[in-house]
Amino acid sequence: MEHHSVAIGGKIYSLRVAKGMTQEQLAAILCVSPAAVSKWERNLANPSIEMLWELADYFECSIDELVGREEKRLEKVGIYNSEKLRLVEVAEELLACSEISRQEGLLALDNRRKVYKGESRFLPFAIHFFLQSFLKKMDNELVFRLLKNYVTTLAAEEQREGHMIVHVLELIASGAHPELLREIIASYVGVGYWEKLEDARRGKQGKRTREEIIGKYRNKIMFSEKTDLLERFEPVGDFEIQVILRNLDNETLTAALSGASGKIIERFLLNLSDRLLYFVSEDIDRWNGTEEEILKAQRRVLAVGGCFLTE
Repeated sequence: MEHHSVAIGGKIYSLRVAKGMTQEQLAAILCVSPAAVSKWERNLANPSIEMLWELADYFECSIDELVGREEKRLEKVGIYNSEKLRLVEVAEELLACSEISRQEGLLALDNRRKVYKGESRFLPFAIHFFLQSFLKKMDNELVFRLLKNYVTTLAAEEQREGHMIVHVLELIASGAHPELLREIIASYVGVGYWEKLEDARRGKQGKRTREEIIGKYRNKIMFSEKTDLLERFEPVGDFEIQVILRNLDNETLTAALSGASGKIIERFLLNLSDRLLYFVSEDIDRWNGTEEEILKAQRRVLAVGGCFLTE
């Protein structure tokens, strides 16, 4: 417990300051006294479990992150979010299923399902349900009507994904042309994400590892002598970097890092999930702005994370 109490005070402080809030403002939101917030941040007292839930909900993090048991890499930053990124992952899997079905037949999808390690809960269920119904010689129209009913029982943020899965599986079962499948999937994923997914597919044979993506920036020099505003973030901890990322939009992050040195880019990219790392890396590589745009973005990062810097 002592280790956790040491961690939580600093993290409540970090999250509060990143939002530009005073202790009094946070106390008012949580319906506690400013003195209570002060004691938490100085590790003189611990929030109750109920208050930990309130803090985690307000700061959009887990209790484990608050108490220092687990610091997950960021899954949400800027225009990218976990729901859309999961949709991209599922789209890739559906395209792979289409290829397997054409080459090896529908039943080969069961082996693919068994080794699936993605984040979608509905995809393996839908494949299994469809294949079992296929073996029982059920009417396909009925099977997919039932699957659509199952989609309505999913959480709201999973329903778009569920509709895409059912739609594409129905097309796979009917032997639809791969190009039609790709167009249908693109309509669910959206233009920006689809372009990135296509880029990843075209380069799949030479797909870079996480280490290779980050490593390519290692020797990068700053855009100019003036774009050094982020260099002081090198010793800042992972949790603090994640707090900063949570409060940045993607455009600002891309511009700010495009002007920074390789060691700073590495510090920020190390705190992104694998899928998000690819997207942000592509944005940095394609960015083509001015020095003033970089400086404006870097000043924004300093405004968000300057409280974590030591003189």
